[in-house]
Amino acid sequence: MNRTGIVIEKSGDFASVKLMKHAACGDCGACHMGAENMNITVDCVNEADAQIGDRVEIDMKTQNVLGAAFIAYVIPLFVLVVGITVSSAIMKAMGYEVHREMISFLVGATLTAITYLIIKLNDKKFYNSKKYLSTITKIL
Repeated sequence: MNRTGIVIEKSGDFASVKLMKHAACGDCGACHMGAENMNITVDCVNEADAQIGDRVEIDMKTQNVLGAAFIAYVIPLFVLVVGITVSSAIMKAMGYEVHREMISFLVGATLTAITYLIIKLNDKKFYNSKKYLSTITKIL
């Protein structure tokens, strides 16, 4: 997954890169509700020793993109479904039928929120591992 951008900040082994709107992205205006400025800033590992103002190519391995998506989306969804299912089954086994669906949903939602909190608390660990960060591969 290669993208090009401009280095706007440098700090040690890391750099912030401003990415331009991708060529595959049309001009429909669906994202950002038609905003003209479609740039985003990404923190990258600066393997090419790029300097501020350099136009660079960044890359993130597909498996790392999929791993990050799995952590951010699949695990919380799994926890939500399991939380709802298990809490509903436990309440049914105990003979508790009053508002069982609502309570099961609240249990699932609470467990999902806790999962996101755990992910957020480990954000620094993910960042320092550099596994889920894009890498500046070359200066253009």
